[in-house]
Order: sequence, then C-alpha cells, then structure tokens
Amino acid sequence: MASQRLAVVVDGNTPDRVNTVMLLEAAGYQVRSARSFDEAKTLLAAERPHLLVTDLRLGQYNGIHLVLRSRCAYPDMAAVVTSRVADPVLEAEVHRLRAHFLLRPLTGPQLLAAVTASLNDVVREPLAASDTPNIA
Repeated sequence: MASQRLAVVVDGNTPDRVNTVMLLEAAGYQVRSARSFDEAKTLLAAERPHLLVTDLRLGQYNGIHLVLRSRCAYPDMAAVVTSRVADPVLEAEVHRLRAHFLLRPLTGPQLLAAVTASLNDVVREPLAASDTPNIA
C-alpha cells in the first residue's frame, strides 16, 4: 500500500520538484525531497526509500549516477528518472539499471503508472556487473 512507502524526489528545478512531491503525496506516499545530488546522498544515507524519482540533470552528476549509487545500497528500491529532453542513449542506460524513464512535464497518471511499474519490476538482488552502465 502506497501510504507505507517512502519516496525520495530529487530535482534542481523547484516547480518540477514541488509538482512531483505533490503528485506522490496525493497518492499516499511519504516524500522527502532534495535539490541536488549531494542533498540526495544525505537523504538516502539517512533513510531507506522504496522509491527514487530523480531528474536526469543534477549538475556535476546526473540521475543515472544517483540511481546506480542508490541501487548499490538498496537493490530493491524502485526508480524513475525524468528529463525534459528525449535522449535514446541515456534512456537505454536508465532501463539497464531497471529504472523507468519519463519525459517532463509529468502528469499524475503518467507518473503513478511509471511508479507502479517500477515497484512491480523491482529485483531483489544487486545488479550484475554486466548491467552496470559505463558512467565514469
């Protein structure tokens, strides 16, 4: 049940972050939010989330880095990466991490469908080395 689930939302764009938080809270999620990769690392170290929703662009790092880092600590965490720009290569990297990719702007039904699919797709084992994208 969504009311027992913790989500972390990471986005440097305040209106986008607030919109995502509001959509998830309306669906019954407990939500923590961060504006940057570094803030997200702190949040993720403090609490074990069920779900990570992150923007692709996070300054020096990106949402793919954050998903990879988070999956190492929480292999059963669901993840959704959002972007304002369609990029098939980055989208493929997101999917290799068993995360879902969404283009912004987000609608409530679109986000919740991706969240549900991601939660259903969660694999309870760590990623294999062959699934790890080259993000160096």
